[in-house]
Amino acid sequence: MTGRTILMMIHTILILPLAALGIPAENPGSTNAQVIHLASLIPPAKPITLQDTPSVNSHIFLPQVSRVIVYSITGHIQDTANSAVQDVTLSAGSGIITTTGANGAYTLPVIAGRYTLTPSKLNKTFSPASRDVTVPPDASGQDFTCTDRSSFDPGEMVTVPAGDFQMGCAPNDTYCDSDERPLHTVYLDAYDIDKYEVTNARYKACVDGGGCTAPWDRSSYTRTSYYGNATYDSYPVIYVDWNQAAAFCSWEGKRLPTEAEWEKAARGSSDTRIYPWGDAQPDCTLANFICTYKEDYCVGDTSAVGSYPFGASPYGALDMAGNAWEWVSDWYQSDYYSSQASWSNPTGPASGSYRVLRSGSWTNPWDDLRVSGRGGFGPIYWDNHFGFRCARSQ
Repeated sequence: MTGRTILMMIHTILILPLAALGIPAENPGSTNAQVIHLASLIPPAKPITLQDTPSVNSHIFLPQVSRVIVYSITGHIQDTANSAVQDVTLSAGSGIITTTGANGAYTLPVIAGRYTLTPSKLNKTFSPASRDVTVPPDASGQDFTCTDRSSFDPGEMVTVPAGDFQMGCAPNDTYCDSDERPLHTVYLDAYDIDKYEVTNARYKACVDGGGCTAPWDRSSYTRTSYYGNATYDSYPVIYVDWNQAAAFCSWEGKRLPTEAEWEKAARGSSDTRIYPWGDAQPDCTLANFICTYKEDYCVGDTSAVGSYPFGASPYGALDMAGNAWEWVSDWYQSDYYSSQASWSNPTGPASGSYRVLRSGSWTNPWDDLRVSGRGGFGPIYWDNHFGFRCARSQ
């Protein structure tokens, strides 16, 4: 008898209803299974030849069926008043989606791998903006804080009262550079400062009104369309140099803050805290930066302004650490803090080659987010992590 070729086909059944995995369930009534067999993960079966001869035994070799274990990513979402937030959509990519229940909790079933978990809901921002999760094992405690932006005013300002504050390297800060020393007492008159970094929408209004020139680039690090794209209207404008920042603030009837004003707004006057929120080292619930301890970005690009309410300064200013570096009005001088004995409303050196930038950005590690950290760059310099905010004298 001649040989016959038989193609062995193995049909597998998905026994867990994982619409979140993007795989249709054949048994949608089953909810507790932890092991599934996925046809898409099994290589095609090879043809098997049966030789019916007296001297050769017949053998059938079946392909090994792959076994996939399902893990869970779980957490809660609450607002800034610690109330549960329902109907938040959480996506881990590739059609892996779930929503929060009435208690703000969610469970997302996934197979082994690394995922970027991103929450979303209309008129809401979240802190952190996303979380990187690797399973196994099951990942619990993947929580987010939600901020309502339905009444968001990007031009809102906060008031900083008159008085003294301590400027420069905090006594317990071991990461200060020499240009942050010595710590010194500075008196400032009362002023207002933007609660948020200047957004794309605010800046575009100035461009459209003829008071500003467009940013040097309309993209961001991961987005080819950024400035002028309504999706990112509430994100910080970037790719602006010092002259553009100063022109915008003037157009709004404001000005760039002095370096001293910026630092007081970030630190407050009651202590010498290292960060706007205190001395605790940053994490991705407080700021948008490079989270060094896990060797990864919190976001990997800019985030909507005001997305980190727990990182607020004592006066309520947001994003004073991370997201985008911020131009201030002063010229940079490395030994400026040693240039005089008393300080009252300082405006910086009379001249220089570089303007000061403050706050660190999404591209920087935690030590660049310190309120005393200083940077100096040419006023015609711009980048995808340079932004600003404005101030106004009272």
